[in-house]
Amino acid sequence: MRTIDRSLFLLLALVIGISGCASGPSVKLGADELDAIAKASDAYTQAWLANDAELVMGTFVSEPVLSPSGMPFKKGQSAARAFWWPKDGPKTTVTRFDTSKLEVSGSGDLAYVRGAFVLEFTYHGAAYQSHGKFLHLLRRVSGVGWRISHHFWDDLPSD
Repeated sequence: MRTIDRSLFLLLALVIGISGCASGPSVKLGADELDAIAKASDAYTQAWLANDAELVMGTFVSEPVLSPSGMPFKKGQSAARAFWWPKDGPKTTVTRFDTSKLEVSGSGDLAYVRGAFVLEFTYHGAAYQSHGKFLHLLRRVSGVGWRISHHFWDDLPSD
């Protein structure tokens, strides 16, 4: 099992284990909540298509954790901004970002979206394409709604 796959498995096992140990009955999410979770994940995609850093960061909790493919974790808003929009780096422009949600679920104030993506962008004048899988862990933020707390993605090899 690749390291990223093992890490995702361990993280999901931990989240499920912790939520299973919580006191009180588990709160199953209804269709309206699952739809809101899916829309929160979609907002992330739409923010990238708008090429708007503030919109992208607005889809996250105040201290998000990113797990880029093949790289160490990036923790916090500052680390995410430095990773995606380095001050001394050329501008990246997203030209296509398609996602398909394969699973949307959760319990109480925790949820997840598992899916696949195709991403096309220009960077330093050259066009790039990437496709792979993603996992969003989301947390319900009081007075705000669902926000992404952890964003994992893994590029898949080209066919």
